[in-house]
Amino acid sequence: MFVTAGLFGVSVLGAQVPLSTFARTDAARYGYGLGASASMTSILVGIYLIALVAGAMLLPVVTRWIAPRIALIGASILVAVGYLLFVPFHGSYVEVLTNMLIAGLGSGALVAALPAAAASAAPLDQTGVATGLTNSVKTVGGAIASAVFGIALANPTASAGDTAGTLAGYYTVWIVCGATAALCAALLLFVPKHAFGDAP
Repeated sequence: MFVTAGLFGVSVLGAQVPLSTFARTDAARYGYGLGASASMTSILVGIYLIALVAGAMLLPVVTRWIAPRIALIGASILVAVGYLLFVPFHGSYVEVLTNMLIAGLGSGALVAALPAAAASAAPLDQTGVATGLTNSVKTVGGAIASAVFGIALANPTASAGDTAGTLAGYYTVWIVCGATAALCAALLLFVPKHAFGDAP
Protein backbone atom coordinates (compact mmCIF):
# COMPACT_ATOMS: atom_id res chain seq x y z
CA MET A 1 0.00 0.00 0.00
CA PHE A 2 2.81 2.41 0.87
CA VAL A 3 4.66 1.68 -2.38
CA THR A 4 1.45 2.42 -4.24
CA ALA A 5 1.12 5.74 -2.43
CA GLY A 6 4.70 6.67 -3.35
CA LEU A 7 4.13 5.86 -7.01
CA PHE A 8 0.92 7.86 -6.99
CA GLY A 9 2.77 10.85 -5.54
CA VAL A 10 4.88 11.00 -8.70
CA SER A 11 1.95 12.15 -10.81
CA VAL A 12 -0.32 13.93 -8.35
CA LEU A 13 2.46 16.04 -6.81
CA GLY A 14 5.39 15.91 -9.22
CA ALA A 15 3.71 16.71 -12.54
CA GLN A 16 1.73 19.84 -11.72
CA VAL A 17 4.47 22.42 -12.31
CA PRO A 18 5.58 20.86 -15.64
CA LEU A 19 1.97 20.87 -16.84
CA SER A 20 1.65 24.56 -16.01
CA THR A 21 4.92 25.49 -17.68
CA PHE A 22 3.99 23.50 -20.79
CA ALA A 23 0.70 25.40 -21.00
CA ARG A 24 2.58 28.72 -20.80
CA THR A 25 5.26 27.79 -23.37
CA ASP A 26 4.91 29.73 -26.61
CA ALA A 27 4.34 27.26 -29.46
CA ALA A 28 5.14 29.88 -32.11
CA ARG A 29 8.64 30.30 -30.64
CA TYR A 30 9.51 26.77 -29.51
CA GLY A 31 7.32 24.55 -31.68
CA TYR A 32 5.47 23.07 -28.69
CA GLY A 33 3.35 24.30 -25.79
CA LEU A 34 0.00 26.02 -25.70
CA GLY A 35 1.05 29.65 -25.38
CA ALA A 36 -1.75 30.06 -22.85
CA SER A 37 -2.12 33.23 -20.83
CA ALA A 38 -1.91 33.20 -17.04
CA SER A 39 -5.71 33.27 -16.77
CA MET A 40 -6.16 30.39 -19.25
CA THR A 41 -3.54 28.36 -17.41
CA SER A 42 -5.36 29.06 -14.14
CA ILE A 43 -8.59 27.80 -15.70
CA LEU A 44 -6.78 24.65 -16.84
CA VAL A 45 -5.45 23.98 -13.35
CA GLY A 46 -8.82 24.86 -11.80
CA ILE A 47 -10.67 22.36 -13.98
CA TYR A 48 -8.09 19.74 -13.06
CA LEU A 49 -8.77 20.42 -9.37
CA ILE A 50 -12.52 20.16 -9.98
CA ALA A 51 -11.88 16.77 -11.60
CA LEU A 52 -9.93 15.75 -8.49
CA VAL A 53 -12.86 16.65 -6.25
CA ALA A 54 -15.30 14.89 -8.57
CA GLY A 55 -13.17 11.73 -8.55
CA ALA A 56 -13.04 11.73 -4.76
CA MET A 57 -16.80 12.24 -4.47
CA LEU A 58 -17.64 9.60 -7.08
CA LEU A 59 -15.57 6.86 -5.46
CA PRO A 60 -18.12 5.99 -2.70
CA VAL A 61 -20.85 5.84 -5.34
CA VAL A 62 -18.80 3.58 -7.61
CA THR A 63 -17.86 1.23 -4.76
CA ARG A 64 -21.54 0.51 -4.15
CA TRP A 65 -21.54 -1.30 -7.48
CA ILE A 66 -18.03 -2.72 -7.76
CA ALA A 67 -15.40 -3.89 -5.27
CA PRO A 68 -13.13 -1.17 -3.85
CA ARG A 69 -10.05 -2.99 -5.20
CA ILE A 70 -11.43 -2.85 -8.74
CA ALA A 71 -12.38 0.82 -8.29
CA LEU A 72 -8.83 1.73 -7.21
CA ILE A 73 -7.30 -0.25 -10.06
CA GLY A 74 -9.65 1.56 -12.43
CA ALA A 75 -8.67 4.92 -10.93
CA SER A 76 -4.97 4.12 -11.41
CA ILE A 77 -5.65 3.16 -15.01
CA LEU A 78 -7.41 6.49 -15.56
CA VAL A 79 -4.33 8.31 -14.30
CA ALA A 80 -2.09 6.23 -16.56
CA VAL A 81 -4.29 6.79 -19.61
CA GLY A 82 -4.59 10.52 -18.90
CA TYR A 83 -0.83 11.07 -18.79
CA LEU A 84 0.06 8.70 -21.64
CA LEU A 85 -2.45 10.50 -23.86
CA PHE A 86 -0.19 13.55 -23.58
CA VAL A 87 2.42 11.77 -25.69
CA PRO A 88 0.38 11.88 -28.94
CA PHE A 89 -2.13 14.57 -27.95
CA HIS A 90 -0.67 17.80 -26.56
CA GLY A 91 -1.02 20.23 -29.43
CA SER A 92 -4.17 22.07 -28.40
CA TYR A 93 -5.84 23.45 -25.31
CA VAL A 94 -8.76 21.01 -25.67
CA GLU A 95 -6.42 18.01 -25.89
CA VAL A 96 -4.48 19.01 -22.80
CA LEU A 97 -7.69 19.77 -20.92
CA THR A 98 -9.16 16.38 -21.84
CA ASN A 99 -6.03 14.56 -20.69
CA MET A 100 -6.01 16.45 -17.40
CA LEU A 101 -9.69 15.70 -16.79
CA ILE A 102 -9.09 11.97 -17.24
CA ALA A 103 -6.03 11.99 -14.99
CA GLY A 104 -7.79 14.23 -12.47
CA LEU A 105 -10.77 11.90 -12.02
CA GLY A 106 -8.49 8.96 -11.29
CA SER A 107 -6.21 11.02 -9.05
CA GLY A 108 -9.14 12.27 -6.99
CA ALA A 109 -10.33 8.75 -6.31
CA LEU A 110 -6.84 7.69 -5.21
CA VAL A 111 -6.31 10.77 -3.03
CA ALA A 112 -9.50 9.89 -1.15
CA ALA A 113 -9.10 6.13 -1.01
CA LEU A 114 -5.46 5.30 -0.29
CA PRO A 115 -5.32 6.74 3.27
CA ALA A 116 -8.71 5.17 4.04
CA ALA A 117 -7.56 1.79 2.76
CA ALA A 118 -4.39 2.02 4.85
CA ALA A 119 -6.43 2.90 7.96
CA SER A 120 -8.80 -0.01 7.35
CA ALA A 121 -5.92 -2.47 7.10
CA ALA A 122 -4.16 -1.20 10.23
CA PRO A 123 -4.85 -2.28 13.81
CA LEU A 124 -7.33 0.00 15.57
CA ASP A 125 -4.59 1.67 17.61
CA GLN A 126 -2.38 2.31 14.54
CA THR A 127 -4.76 3.99 12.10
CA GLY A 128 -3.16 7.40 12.55
CA VAL A 129 0.29 5.96 11.90
CA ALA A 130 -0.93 4.17 8.76
CA THR A 131 -2.60 7.23 7.24
CA GLY A 132 0.32 9.46 8.19
CA LEU A 133 2.82 7.10 6.57
CA THR A 134 0.68 6.89 3.44
CA ASN A 135 0.64 10.67 3.06
CA SER A 136 4.34 10.97 3.93
CA VAL A 137 5.37 8.36 1.35
CA LYS A 138 3.19 10.07 -1.25
CA THR A 139 4.94 13.36 -0.51
CA VAL A 140 8.37 11.73 -0.79
CA GLY A 141 7.38 10.24 -4.14
CA GLY A 142 6.30 13.66 -5.34
CA ALA A 143 9.50 15.31 -4.10
CA ILE A 144 11.72 12.79 -5.86
CA ALA A 145 9.66 13.14 -9.03
CA SER A 146 9.92 16.94 -8.90
CA ALA A 147 13.71 16.72 -8.72
CA VAL A 148 13.90 14.21 -11.56
CA PHE A 149 11.49 16.20 -13.71
CA GLY A 150 13.43 19.39 -13.04
CA ILE A 151 16.58 17.74 -14.36
CA ALA A 152 14.71 16.29 -17.37
CA LEU A 153 13.26 19.70 -18.27
CA ALA A 154 16.53 21.61 -17.86
CA ASN A 155 17.37 23.38 -21.10
CA PRO A 156 21.15 23.91 -21.46
CA THR A 157 20.64 26.19 -24.47
CA ALA A 158 18.16 28.51 -22.76
CA SER A 159 19.00 32.18 -22.56
CA ALA A 160 18.76 34.28 -19.40
CA GLY A 161 15.18 34.53 -18.20
CA ASP A 162 14.02 31.72 -20.51
CA THR A 163 11.98 29.22 -18.49
CA ALA A 164 10.82 26.86 -21.25
CA GLY A 165 11.72 23.20 -20.75
CA THR A 166 12.69 20.83 -23.51
CA LEU A 167 10.08 18.81 -25.40
CA ALA A 168 12.01 15.64 -24.58
CA GLY A 169 11.72 16.60 -20.91
CA TYR A 170 7.94 16.92 -21.18
CA TYR A 171 7.76 13.52 -22.85
CA THR A 172 9.76 12.16 -19.92
CA VAL A 173 7.29 13.66 -17.43
CA TRP A 174 4.26 12.24 -19.20
CA ILE A 175 5.72 8.78 -19.76
CA VAL A 176 7.04 8.47 -16.20
CA CYS A 177 3.69 9.57 -14.73
CA GLY A 178 1.79 7.18 -16.96
CA ALA A 179 4.16 4.28 -16.25
CA THR A 180 4.12 4.77 -12.46
CA ALA A 181 0.31 4.93 -12.48
CA ALA A 182 0.16 1.71 -14.51
CA LEU A 183 2.57 0.08 -12.06
CA CYS A 184 0.36 1.36 -9.23
CA ALA A 185 -2.62 -0.45 -10.83
CA ALA A 186 -0.58 -3.65 -11.14
CA LEU A 187 0.58 -3.51 -7.51
CA LEU A 188 -2.98 -3.04 -6.28
CA LEU A 189 -3.72 -6.51 -7.62
CA PHE A 190 -1.38 -7.89 -4.93
CA VAL A 191 -2.60 -5.82 -1.99
CA PRO A 192 -4.26 -8.14 0.56
CA LYS A 193 -8.04 -8.10 0.28
CA HIS A 194 -8.46 -7.08 3.92
CA ALA A 195 -6.74 -3.78 3.09
CA PHE A 196 -9.97 -2.62 1.50
CA GLY A 197 -12.23 -3.42 4.42
CA ASP A 198 -12.47 -2.87 8.14
CA ALA A 199 -10.01 -4.90 10.20
CA PRO A 200 -11.67 -7.64 12.28
